[in-house]
Amino acid sequence: MMLESDGAILEYYDVGPRDGEVVLCFHGLMDSVYHWGQDAKVTGDLVAAGFRVVAASCRGHGNSSKHYDPADYGDKLIEDQVRLLDTLKVDKAHLVGYSMGAETAIALTVRHPSRVRSLCVCCSGWTESTKVYDDALRILKILNCMWYPCCCPCFCLLFMRCLGSAAPVFDVGAAIALVNSMGALVPVPEDDMRAIEVPVCGIAAEKDQERVFLERMKGVVPDYTHTVIPKAGHENAPKHLLYKETIVAHVKRARDIKIST
Repeated sequence: MMLESDGAILEYYDVGPRDGEVVLCFHGLMDSVYHWGQDAKVTGDLVAAGFRVVAASCRGHGNSSKHYDPADYGDKLIEDQVRLLDTLKVDKAHLVGYSMGAETAIALTVRHPSRVRSLCVCCSGWTESTKVYDDALRILKILNCMWYPCCCPCFCLLFMRCLGSAAPVFDVGAAIALVNSMGALVPVPEDDMRAIEVPVCGIAAEKDQERVFLERMKGVVPDYTHTVIPKAGHENAPKHLLYKETIVAHVKRARDIKIST
């Protein structure tokens, strides 16, 4: 399905029981909506648990429209998700985000707290600055060189295969523009993190350098639980059974908490 949102066309899917509580999923950089079905394989388990799962390829990714100006990203990444909820007439959702999607989900939580039922952040969290994107930006700029695919086509093909679900529709220029816009979303002020009232779950990979951004949420976010996936790294953590099990357990626990009116 497709949604028009402030100059962008977003690809999204909406599966599961219509009366189920909604889980809104956010993928990472250079990935797509299919992360949650093909890589993490969590969609089916959430639907089986009675949840309605909604996920979109953010602008610049998947089959969503591509944009090459950083002004077309930033805050619009959040507002696209709010518009999706509005379109589907969903008041509140459980948010689940991976990597860049975790940072986007946190930003949505602090800016639109009335729309959030719970939050689960995976392989990233409360980042201190946009420096976390420096390595990704360097790689993207190399790939964006016009001569690069010609000089090293085998490496380029291997790189695209490693991207998994994102590879068929990956756009380097769009990803660069998005990365250059992330200063609009991170860092989130500590007072805003302390004000989060919904249950929050952090899933860290033991060998991931971004693990620190989840650990620093301890003692700051009031209702925070922390899980570490042993021997996992940033890229392969979603393929671990514990990743999927923790997400499902968290949203089920949050569903059992009565919403205050």
